[in-house]
Amino acid sequence: VTGQAQANLIPLLQLKPDVVVLAVSDSMQENAKDFIKLLKTIGSYQDKNIIQFDQVPDVGLEAIVDKAMEIEDGLQELYPQSLISYHATGGTKLMSLGFYTVFSNEKNRILYCDMTHGEIETLYPQKQSPIAIKSVLNINDALLSMGQTYRKSAGEQWQEQANSRKELTKWLAQNAEELDQFFGCINGFVQKAIKQTSRGQLNEIEHPEHTFNFVPRKLWKEALKKLVKHNVVQWDESKPDYLYFHSLKGAEYIAGSWLEEFTWHIIKDLKPEEVKANVEFAESGALKSDIRNEMDCVVAHKNRLLLIECKTINFKKGGDKNTDILYKLESLGHRAAGLYGTKWLVSARLLDPNTLKRAQEYNIKVISGSELKDVKEQAKQWMDGKT
Repeated sequence: VTGQAQANLIPLLQLKPDVVVLAVSDSMQENAKDFIKLLKTIGSYQDKNIIQFDQVPDVGLEAIVDKAMEIEDGLQELYPQSLISYHATGGTKLMSLGFYTVFSNEKNRILYCDMTHGEIETLYPQKQSPIAIKSVLNINDALLSMGQTYRKSAGEQWQEQANSRKELTKWLAQNAEELDQFFGCINGFVQKAIKQTSRGQLNEIEHPEHTFNFVPRKLWKEALKKLVKHNVVQWDESKPDYLYFHSLKGAEYIAGSWLEEFTWHIIKDLKPEEVKANVEFAESGALKSDIRNEMDCVVAHKNRLLLIECKTINFKKGGDKNTDILYKLESLGHRAAGLYGTKWLVSARLLDPNTLKRAQEYNIKVISGSELKDVKEQAKQWMDGKT
């Protein structure tokens, strides 16, 4: 049993052994309890199919070898006709060495899960062909393996609405760099228009009417026409300096949710194993408090998670808010996606140098401004395991 459950869980879900044997050091007792829950929930194992050996030393090679011999002898006595596979991925290097010494005999085999190259290697007997790792984790299961419980995501109504304005959404993304000031202006209007209500209640449009300081022309005018066509806002060429928000959903769309829809569209069209928008999840160990985390887009492919946060704010004026956004993504990426997960920040507007540097330190990939045109290619590379 190790601190990263996925490395142990994925081979078990794929190879489906009849019996799972857990070697548990004192420091991994709680992890073992959580792992057994995963085996029962995701792997459909029952107590009778799970054996646990406690007090496995994690220091002192001689003590480790002695315990490994005790475990191997016990299993041979219980299952004399069965193949026993020792999974060498978990534990410390010293534990792996000690157990390898004991289990490398003709009655057994030794496996190693190489997630980086997508293979389960047979370390013993030698000269065995590796087993390609299959996809066994969806979004729900991957989150659960990281101690998170999936709650909900964007439903059919959201998807239908997003599909109905797919053309508009992609146009906004394709012209994001040129529309930078337009987004800034409209976002300012939306902030004044929406009345924030208490948690659990829908926000309201309080100030729907707004006036431009100038007459929108060229690309701004084209954008407004397209927004009117898709019933996002009300605007008329006969009174070009006047803008009216007639619906909360329309205001929220142009204020930023269009970028979430764009990201979802692009990745969905690539047909990954699973992609969801507006995903909410909570700590599995604190479900009663129901404190939820939300991610704009989550993708599962080949047992890996891609967590994406989408923003249309002006990062050059964000200050501390910029740091909060990055910290949230880094923290949730670590807790929900684990060692094999990837974190993206997709921004309609360019990041300031300090925020961009902090994102690199957090290992967060940033796609912004004119780079929105590259989301498709970047997503392809991620699905192919190249990033």
